[in-house]
Amino acid sequence: MDPLLVVCITFFSLLFLRVPVAIVLIVASLTGLLLSPNAIQIETLPTAMWQGVNHFVLLAVPFFILLGDLALVSGVTIRLVNVARAFVGHIHGGFAHVTVLTNIVMAGMSGSDLADAAATGKLLIPAMDKAGYPRAYAAAVVAGAAMIAPLIPPSIAFILFAAATEESVGRLFLGGAVPGLLLGLLMMVQAYVVARRRDYPREAKVPYRERARLTVVSLPVLFIPFVVLGSMRAGYATPTEAAMLGVIAVVVIGGLIYRELTLPAMARQSLAALRTIGSVFILIAAASLFGQVLTLYGAADGVAEWVKGVTDDPVLFLLGINLLYLLMGCMLDSVPIILVFVPLIMPAVEQLGIDPVHFGVITVFNLMIGLVTPPYGLTMFLLCRIAGISVQSFWRYMWPIFLTMVVTLLLLTLIPGLSTWLPNLLMPLG
Repeated sequence: MDPLLVVCITFFSLLFLRVPVAIVLIVASLTGLLLSPNAIQIETLPTAMWQGVNHFVLLAVPFFILLGDLALVSGVTIRLVNVARAFVGHIHGGFAHVTVLTNIVMAGMSGSDLADAAATGKLLIPAMDKAGYPRAYAAAVVAGAAMIAPLIPPSIAFILFAAATEESVGRLFLGGAVPGLLLGLLMMVQAYVVARRRDYPREAKVPYRERARLTVVSLPVLFIPFVVLGSMRAGYATPTEAAMLGVIAVVVIGGLIYRELTLPAMARQSLAALRTIGSVFILIAAASLFGQVLTLYGAADGVAEWVKGVTDDPVLFLLGINLLYLLMGCMLDSVPIILVFVPLIMPAVEQLGIDPVHFGVITVFNLMIGLVTPPYGLTMFLLCRIAGISVQSFWRYMWPIFLTMVVTLLLLTLIPGLSTWLPNLLMPLG
């Protein structure tokens, strides 16, 4: 039997048995190395795994994770929710609009859909339930809004994509900004239509004086994404340095201005961040090893030749990739998909003349949709646990939001300028 086929059977069999993904990747890699026609020393495995995490750009990931965790307990989220409610709470679907706007600003700090879903879900799901919205609808709205985080810069998923493909982090960040805002706008339109049809409650209109007061109170929060994104855009900081500045800003604002970020809370959230960072980097190391094994067997060249034989139309290729990604995202974590499968596909992307930023945005958005779909959907399970509901109840209200995300994905696929216009304007190549 062909060794590569044995590797693939090992991988999918262990995955089907629900073995942790990092262990699946390591065992499949060991199988590939043992069956390799060229003798390879097993002692080289630690070095290969270390090379996978030894990327300067990956240094930003721990700090963005820590930033998101500290934002949970620093008083940042409640200020954002209050000011958003003051401006859009009286519109049909007001709480849904509040959720979307809060996540857009939160996205400029954490770059993680799970962090944003946890922060806004714990606050907004009980509030929406109290206001008369179904809890399952509240969870679905938060899940959809949290998908904005990996698109709007800074984004941990884009950092991983850059590490896997050697693309510019800055251009990828800029490429996701317009798609993220577009998704937010379409979600608000969808929420407005649903709220009117189901006669969901609205809040009383807040006087302009109170709006001004809440805006002033929330200004320090709005300063955080300005620090993170502004420092990178101005060229004063790398993504890693910008993430560190963001952590400092959260600590200063939450600890000294709002006085809600205490030392015990900081210690608790730092430990939580360390656990997340550890799991992410083990996945990165294992995925890098598996990717090297696939490269050893010429999988990238094989995929490129297969794609070339199937179609030379970039649009048809991207539509096929969308279906593949949506299927993979339902079953796998986004980290191994980005670090293992994206490098295999990139030669075909280059041959077809597809802009890497355009492909990166499509990749990240596809995989994030998988986080709200069974059977793997981490964000879905997190919000179901927070809301105390079943997956069936969640999807009763989630499907219109899912369709909105699919429509947005199709627009991004068919109109490359939505992803490439801003990076070409602000960070042109050459």
